[in-house]
Amino acid sequence: MPKIYFPNIPLILKRPATLAAAQGAQELVFKTVPSVGKVQIKRFLQSVYDLDVMKVHTINYEGKKKRDRLNPMLSRRDPDWKQVYVVLANPIDLPDHVKAKIESQESEPPAETK
Repeated sequence: MPKIYFPNIPLILKRPATLAAAQGAQELVFKTVPSVGKVQIKRFLQSVYDLDVMKVHTINYEGKKKRDRLNPMLSRRDPDWKQVYVVLANPIDLPDHVKAKIESQESEPPAETK
């Protein structure tokens, strides 16, 4: 019996900005750790979620640097991350709860600034 390996890739799906983008989503955006490669992401989505992946684009981001207010010599940094754009061959429909959140955000008027 062959061994089956389950990848430990943290992929966080980022919500589309508009409802039109969520209807027939052909491009998905994920957030992950910088050590994951394009080929790993493509194979993971094809094997686990059975998606037809055409292209994978990645962008690396450095974490924000923040200073301590009381002691400016101390600082901390958020972890680095990678943003992944996945182009699918066949568009998919996102779940209804994601569409409902997007609709509620679009219907709210923008907050006024002073």
